[in-house]
Amino acid sequence: MKTLNILVCFFMLACGAIPQKSFGSEVVYNIGAHKFSVPQKNIPDLSPWSWVKSIVGLDQNVDSFIFEFSGDEVKSHVGAYTRKNNSLDQKIIGAVYHVSQDEKERFDVPRKYSNLWYATNGYDSREVSFDERSGYYFVYEKKGYRGKFYVFSKPPEGELPESMDDFFVAICSGSSTTELRHVSCPKQFFIADDLLVDFSVSLGNLASLVNVVSFLRATFAEWKISQPDTKA
Repeated sequence: MKTLNILVCFFMLACGAIPQKSFGSEVVYNIGAHKFSVPQKNIPDLSPWSWVKSIVGLDQNVDSFIFEFSGDEVKSHVGAYTRKNNSLDQKIIGAVYHVSQDEKERFDVPRKYSNLWYATNGYDSREVSFDERSGYYFVYEKKGYRGKFYVFSKPPEGELPESMDDFFVAICSGSSTTELRHVSCPKQFFIADDLLVDFSVSLGNLASLVNVVSFLRATFAEWKISQPDTKA
């Protein structure tokens, strides 16, 4: 599976993930067999490459494109979303990736978390806690360590579920190994068989994650341009 990291998204923007055409306030991207018309307000200004937003006629196709939603825009659709944290805009920046069938099949592999689930092979000192605010279970690799943790929708008990959708939510990481500080929680989901969305939310907005995903799904559906039926 290709590395899904927002920093990689920034690099890709500089090195070729450039829109095909610009029509006024929207930019059209061809990604795989799909086409999206993205409002320019939802394309990040990433200096020194912000000028690529307005270039016409470059790159007929892209493997990914980057999107951005301000905290205010997200909150207007997800009422419980916290739009600011200490005056910082809780914007959502992410990317849509074109993936192969092999990559998709490797995405849903629950067994890669079997040792963590069963507390075996180095995870015997794992720590599990229930987060009342989000309603999720936080699974730490070892007791007392807070630098990285896994978010499950159910406690790691009994048999490991057969699908990631049945338990896995996100992997979160922060700036401290002893307390939950400056925590970010990446999330990935498919909007088509070959299109993967990657974004992240702050720990404070983890409780709104399901509704944020629904908002993103609906928005991408609105942005998608219907393609003519080539089989006719």
